[in-house]
Amino acid sequence: MLKYLIILLLSFAFAMPLSGQEVRMPRGNNSSATSGDDTESHVDDKEAKVDSKIYSWKLVDLYSREDSVVVDSSMVNFHIYNPIFQNSISNNYLGYLGSPYESNIFFKRRLPGNDFYFLENLTAYRLKTDDVRYYNTTTPFAVLKYSQGNQGANKAEQSFKAFYTQNIDSTMNIGFDFNVFSNESQYISQEISHKYFNIFVSRNTDRYNGYLTFVNGNNNLVNNGGVPVDVFELGFRDPVDMPVNLTSALETENKSFSLFTSHEYLMGQLPFLEKEQDSTSIDSIKPAFKPAYSVHYYADFSNYKRFVTENSVSDTFFDTTLINTDNHIDSVFFKRFNHALQLNAFENDDRKFTFGKRAFIENEIVRTEYPLAGGRRSYSYSNIYVGVEIYRSKSDFWKWRAAARFAILGRNLGDAKIEGEIEKPLIFQNDTTRLKVEGWYRDFSPDIFQEHWYSNHFAWDNEFRKQHEVYVKSKFDYPKYNASAGFNYGLFSNYLYNNEHAMPDQHAGEFSVLSANLRKDFNFWRFGWSNKVVWQAVSRNPALRLPTWSFYSSLYYSHYLFKVMKIQLGAEVYYHTDFQANAYEPSTGQFYVQNEMTTGGYPVVNLFANAKLKRTNAFAKLVHASSFFNLGEYFSAYQHPLETMAFRFGFYWTFYD
Repeated sequence: MLKYLIILLLSFAFAMPLSGQEVRMPRGNNSSATSGDDTESHVDDKEAKVDSKIYSWKLVDLYSREDSVVVDSSMVNFHIYNPIFQNSISNNYLGYLGSPYESNIFFKRRLPGNDFYFLENLTAYRLKTDDVRYYNTTTPFAVLKYSQGNQGANKAEQSFKAFYTQNIDSTMNIGFDFNVFSNESQYISQEISHKYFNIFVSRNTDRYNGYLTFVNGNNNLVNNGGVPVDVFELGFRDPVDMPVNLTSALETENKSFSLFTSHEYLMGQLPFLEKEQDSTSIDSIKPAFKPAYSVHYYADFSNYKRFVTENSVSDTFFDTTLINTDNHIDSVFFKRFNHALQLNAFENDDRKFTFGKRAFIENEIVRTEYPLAGGRRSYSYSNIYVGVEIYRSKSDFWKWRAAARFAILGRNLGDAKIEGEIEKPLIFQNDTTRLKVEGWYRDFSPDIFQEHWYSNHFAWDNEFRKQHEVYVKSKFDYPKYNASAGFNYGLFSNYLYNNEHAMPDQHAGEFSVLSANLRKDFNFWRFGWSNKVVWQAVSRNPALRLPTWSFYSSLYYSHYLFKVMKIQLGAEVYYHTDFQANAYEPSTGQFYVQNEMTTGGYPVVNLFANAKLKRTNAFAKLVHASSFFNLGEYFSAYQHPLETMAFRFGFYWTFYD
């Protein structure tokens, strides 16, 4: 794989001379954040005012398209510092910041595939190359973020973020992003440490788009196996006193490294397709360059390592021990190299009826290795995919896209995805609303680790059929009334899950999932009231359990102190109806079906205060204040209770001059 790293670095270095010095901001409607304060620069020894503007975007659809991202420095919901609740109002997790999790809102879950199997339940605390944001700024832009909480008994919860980006010239941007989450839970032998570091470079001109990004990550956990189911019935309330299932904790260390590069060369109209111009109409001024076609290549290399350490093997928590009954370290390695060549034909702004076109061929190479009782086992495989896409993205009437992707060679032969999307502005009561509908049909192969695995406590060799899924998702936005609504439908067959023995299994029958959601914010004088509700229904099956209702509500009071500092004081509540939430297996890092216990039906109440002074945000929060009243058994996952009431605070500084 070393040769792939050399290819990635050299390809970006050699492509640099292709770019010119023209300014080329990202295509599409991009977000901008202006500071409101002018910055100073020196041009010919004279002071000149420069407005701070920040354009940010991500690469989507096989890195072929730039999708704008809002740069938000507001104080709204700043106190929601846990990443999993920034994405979903209801989660099945181990009760503390940084723990493995899965969203209880089914359509908020990340789709399986193209990731390291054993890290899928830590997505919110990681950064993948397709999550990286790129920037174009008129002035340097930096962020510092810090939060801390006291867990008692010399235990602490902390998070830290340092971010910086700036343009080297009018076309080239460079930056870095460093994030840390650390937490020693209130409960015995529960700890996490998540770190990632990202360096990104982009160069965008009229004729060339180039990207290079490096991501290094560490995700480490210490797990106690949870507490006995009857721990509350026995009268335990203080986390320090509660017994745990693994007295000698199981430690998991995950290391990841990714390197990505992308290059797109843009061309004008091909000579044999250009219309002949009358020589009398040719203007002496050269017309601005308009891209009509492009050739695009990207390459993405990822390397993952996972180590599971048992200093003492428990014969009560684990049913079987296959390799070592004393102490043991399981290790697994996973390497993936993915690259693709794409041809694009863009929409023509001069024509009313036109659409963009894209065709690509993609190659994936994978190698993995894991232990056996008497040695090691390795698998190597590759896949070749082809695909096409047509789209309309510059129309005021509507925007749409349709795409298809097929595996034509390799382990995943026969995999397919056909998808479509429509976004339509609507005029309602003299105001613009927006309706978006998307859907897809997908056949996809099981993960290599769902089919083959061997460790100290689990072993399987499976031959699963391809999974089939149909999704239809819709969303209606009404900004004037601070409201949105959505409806989602999914139909599944050959669904893969982990059964009650924590082993991969396949449900051969069909089942469906229905979901509806509503968001509405109210504002009256200095008071605000934010509400979200999600309803879900699942047809009967043994593989998937979801809460029927999930609610979030936040009531707060806003005011200015001394006419310069804005403050918010409020309370929020999270609630979902009870259901049989999945259990967690620390050895494999996976959630699995259990039939012994229901969780939910318990309101989690937090009290918070937010403040904003110019470029600084701050929050103070009393987390899980409802535990003070002992309202019930507050399990957040099977055998994993929430942490009890604790104080948190944090700061967020932005610098853009």
